[in-house]
Amino acid sequence: MRVLINRSDAIGDSILTSGMAKMIKDKFPEAKITFLIAAKSADVFKNHPYIDDVKIYHRNARFYLKIREIIKVFSEVKPTHYFFVGGGFLPNFVAWLTVTPFRGGLKSRWHTYLFLNKGMRQKRSMVSMHESEYNLNLLSPMGIDYNFQDKEKYSPDIVLTEEEKNESMNVFNADLKSAEKDFGKKMIFIHPGMTGHTLNWSSRNYGRLILKMEQKFPEKFLYVVSHTPSDHLYLQGMKDILDKPENAFLQSRIYYFNGVKHGLRQYMGVLSHATLFVGPSTGTTHIASVLGVPVVGLYSPIKVQSALRWAPVTKNPDKIKILVPDVICGEVKKCAERECPYYECMGKIEVEDVVKQATAIMEL
Repeated sequence: MRVLINRSDAIGDSILTSGMAKMIKDKFPEAKITFLIAAKSADVFKNHPYIDDVKIYHRNARFYLKIREIIKVFSEVKPTHYFFVGGGFLPNFVAWLTVTPFRGGLKSRWHTYLFLNKGMRQKRSMVSMHESEYNLNLLSPMGIDYNFQDKEKYSPDIVLTEEEKNESMNVFNADLKSAEKDFGKKMIFIHPGMTGHTLNWSSRNYGRLILKMEQKFPEKFLYVVSHTPSDHLYLQGMKDILDKPENAFLQSRIYYFNGVKHGLRQYMGVLSHATLFVGPSTGTTHIASVLGVPVVGLYSPIKVQSALRWAPVTKNPDKIKILVPDVICGEVKKCAERECPYYECMGKIEVEDVVKQATAIMEL
């Protein structure tokens, strides 16, 4: 049995799909499982215990190049089973074109009804279960039935060797030294940025959080503000708070960590040493939880963006705290903005609330 699973969109989405591999291997140990993913997700699946191979789908490439690449993937993998879970739709067409016997996955748009012969219709906007559980239920046509009690059993895995972790810290400490930052302290990761349209906490509040944590734990932590080059706007609000003259004493213990500088593996190696991670609903939050780092996640009350569907899945649920604005939100897909009486509801999550939850799960 050769299984090709297409989840070629965001990093967090791909992570929440990886449990499918373990569930298939439990039923069919001889199965060879290949994931078709976006290039940015590749480092997450290196040395994965249940995924035998990964292939990259370049969604932004020219049409004829994408078709050629996908046909090459199918000719190399020769899948007996193909699943569409999310991302690019062209592999669905190629699966049909190459007469892949089993073409399963999520039926949503018209072409999935045309090209998938074992697909399932799921109304995910109803948010009756977690995203990872929706994914696991797609295996039902293979004769693999998901039991909700097995949610943690099929939680994601990321494998980092001790050598990788140590080397990542060596590189990181060299960067800290070059930037004249303190090193050797415990680290709190703050990740204010995100992609997509999910509601986020104010970037100024992420800055205020650092000040409150410093007030509670003076001179104890290095505050690592992780980001990518596209997160400039999220950083600006933090800097407006942290760069005030009265906060100059903190500058040697605030480090803006560009996660793409040395690659995602190095970033994960450093993150694995963190005492705490605070961030919104984004891929980095999922990575932190899978690595076993205590996480405070800040989530939107909008139904399809909610923690019920998108909270981190981990084997250590006691290390995860989720904060959601205390409002009655009637929106399903997107914020009503000024038409909503709770507009800018994320501001209802107080900085003190985050400090309280962080203190409860940190190992000090």
